[in-house]
Amino acid sequence: MKTLTKVGLSALAGALAVTSANAGEMSLSGSIVASYSKGSGYHTTGNPLAMDKELSVTGSGELDNGTTVSYKQTITDAMAFNDSEVVFGNVMGTTASLAMTSAGDPMSAIDDVTPTAFEEANAVTGSIKDVNGIDGTYSLRLTQADLLGTGFTVDAAYTWEHGSGDAGTEKGSSGVDADGSEDGYSVVVKGSVPMVDGLDVGVGYTMLNAKALTTGERDQEEGTAYIKYSSGPVSVGYQKGAVSVEGTAENLYVNEYIGLSYKISDSISVSYNEAESRKTADTAADIVQEWDSISLSYTAGGMTLGIVDQEVDNATYTSGRTSEETAFQMTVAF
Repeated sequence: MKTLTKVGLSALAGALAVTSANAGEMSLSGSIVASYSKGSGYHTTGNPLAMDKELSVTGSGELDNGTTVSYKQTITDAMAFNDSEVVFGNVMGTTASLAMTSAGDPMSAIDDVTPTAFEEANAVTGSIKDVNGIDGTYSLRLTQADLLGTGFTVDAAYTWEHGSGDAGTEKGSSGVDADGSEDGYSVVVKGSVPMVDGLDVGVGYTMLNAKALTTGERDQEEGTAYIKYSSGPVSVGYQKGAVSVEGTAENLYVNEYIGLSYKISDSISVSYNEAESRKTADTAADIVQEWDSISLSYTAGGMTLGIVDQEVDNATYTSGRTSEETAFQMTVAF
C-alpha cells in the first residue's frame, strides 16, 4: 500500500505543477426526500412521516496543463459542514483522477449493486453488516478508468487512520488513535466484459488495520464480488460479500444478494430482490437474516416516486424476530 500512496502523491504533485488556472465557477444544488413508512412485527413506532434534505456547494475549473479541478462540500440538515472532496481529473494527460475525499469509497459504492427499481433488499428494515471500506474518512482516492483499453476501472483509496472523519483544518489533523485505528485501504476492479454485451463484473477488497488492545486484535477485512447482465428491459444480478471483524471473539458475516428488475417504460421500473446475511461467531451458533423485497419507481423530470415492500426474518441477527415494512418516498432534485 506504500507504493499506492507514493503513486498518488506523485500524481498529485504532477497535477499541481502549474503556475496558473483558468477561472472556474461555483454552484449550489440539493435534493429533498419526503417519505411515509408503515411496518409490523419488530418495528419502531412513531410518526411515519419523515423528510431529509441535502445541499452541496460545488466548484470547478481547469489548470493550464489540462487537468480539471472540482470541489464539493455537503451541508447537513443542521446547516453544518459534512463530507468534502477535491478531485483532479485528466491527471498528467490520462483518464486517471486523483481525489482527496470523505464523500465516498470504492467499496461502499459496490456494497450491493444487484438491479433494483427503487431500494436495496435491506433498505428499510433489519440491519446488515456489509462491506463499507473507509467511507466517511478523508482519504486519497486514485481512479483509472478504461485501464489499458480493457473497459475496466481500477479504483483505490488509502487513509492513514480509518474512522477519523472529514478533513481537519489547514495543516492540522483529524481523529485520534485512542480506539486503536490505524491505516486502511480499499481496492476495486470493475467493468464491462469485452465482447459480451450487457455483462458487468466487479471485485473489491478492504483492509482496516488496528492496534491490539485489551479486547484483542481489531483488524477488519472486507471482500465482495458481483456479476450483472442486462438485455433490453430486463436486468439480473448476483453478488456475494464477506466481512471479518476481530476482537475478543471473531465475527464473520457472509452476505448474498439476488436482484431482478424490469423496465416497463422509460419512466417506470419494477424489481424483486433477496438478501441473506449469515453471522458466524466464536461464542454463538450461526444465525441467518433473510430479506424479500419488491419495489416500484416512477420518474418524471427531477422527481422520483418510489414504493418498497420488505420482509425480514431473524431481524438484526436475532433469532425469531420478524419484521415487515412498506415505505413510500418522493425525491426531488433541484
